[in-house]
Amino acid sequence: MEIDVNDRKKRDFVSLSEIPGIDKILQPSPEGKGKINEAKVRRLYLQASTQQWFAPQRIDFSAPVLMDDTSVEVWRKFMLIFYSLEKMGLDTIAHMTSKAVRKFESNDAAYYLAAQAFDEARHVFAIENYLKRLGSPPKYDRGLHIFSQLAAMGAYRVENWLFSTLFSENFASAFLRMARESNLDDQGKEMCRSLLLDESRHLHFLHTVLPDVMDRLSLLGKTYVRTSQFFIMKITEGLARKFDNDATVVGMNRKHLVEDAFENVKLAYDNLNLPKKFLKFPKIAS
Repeated sequence: MEIDVNDRKKRDFVSLSEIPGIDKILQPSPEGKGKINEAKVRRLYLQASTQQWFAPQRIDFSAPVLMDDTSVEVWRKFMLIFYSLEKMGLDTIAHMTSKAVRKFESNDAAYYLAAQAFDEARHVFAIENYLKRLGSPPKYDRGLHIFSQLAAMGAYRVENWLFSTLFSENFASAFLRMARESNLDDQGKEMCRSLLLDESRHLHFLHTVLPDVMDRLSLLGKTYVRTSQFFIMKITEGLARKFDNDATVVGMNRKHLVEDAFENVKLAYDNLNLPKKFLKFPKIAS
């Protein structure tokens, strides 16, 4: 049966309040040890389950590309970077899930992270097919692999991964919001809107678990995480500077993008009640 990509009714999500016996369903797994807020994580898992979307139904990958050649070339470049970063996120969450679940001692964390891994797979799939539509076969950029190495290494790898994800999700969200206001075509903007739905939930998870993670993290662990995050942000800021001219072509502003991402990370850190000296951010070039 042919899928009608314009059928908006197929985009409706189920509300948790409509599910019979939801109060009992929301009760955390009795096997959990309570090292994170399992009730909130369980709710997030159920929300993730009800908010799944099917990329070929949501985005018409067969539609003609109605952008000028220069813009298409820039979007190929940007989407190839975005594809590599999302694929890196998918590979890293697959590697880190078992370690995080053991750290949290939580079945509900296992449920949620499995749902987030499916989100990441859908993102990679959607960007892959959008790139094909732009005439560019997807290819993982090994030069960006340093971000994965920095995010999932060291003695405090779970904590470092979560903080790295906090930054990467904020940066991705800032990019997607700015792309929606650019000269990207309708199919690309629809993809950005859909990915943002998932990114906001991923950030909600981090805002839920990071306070408990920080409470248990030693001074040495906090210092390690702080140093790692500074270098991740510094490398990101440096790489972003290379795309000033390309960003201008498609109606984006590189400096505003990085500022938006950094500001949202600062707000998240403030909500963790971290001391101001913990907040060390690289300077953003004009």
